[in-house]
Formats: sequence, structure tokens, C-alpha cells
Amino acid sequence: MGQFLSDERGTAAIEYSLLITLIGLVLAGGLHLISGSLVDAFSSVEGGLSPVQVIESKQNSRVERES
Repeated sequence: MGQFLSDERGTAAIEYSLLITLIGLVLAGGLHLISGSLVDAFSSVEGGLSPVQVIESKQNSRVERES
């Protein structure tokens, strides 16, 4: 048991994996906190856009705005 506890091989990999996990959790929590603000921002941009209709033919493609 003493040899197992004194063996330090692989500790760097474990430390790096714990650090990466912590960074991932912080990023996920931060995205969760600002997700409502992002939804509101994209909704307001969407509301300001006018609808378009895409008409495609074999000869050419064009975009017409709906009135």
C-alpha cells in the first residue's frame, strides 16, 4: 500500500484533466448565465429584419424583397 501511495507517475495527467474539467465547468456556467441575454439580442435583431423570398431558376438566381 505504501508503494502505491508514494508512486507519482501520472499525477501531471490527472492534474491537467482536473484543470481542463474545471475550465469546462466555468465556461458552461458562464454561457448559461449569458444565454438569456443572447436570446434577447438575437430576437431583437430578428424582429428588425425584413422578410425575403429566394427565387431560383436554372438560368440565374435572385433575391426579391417582400413588400
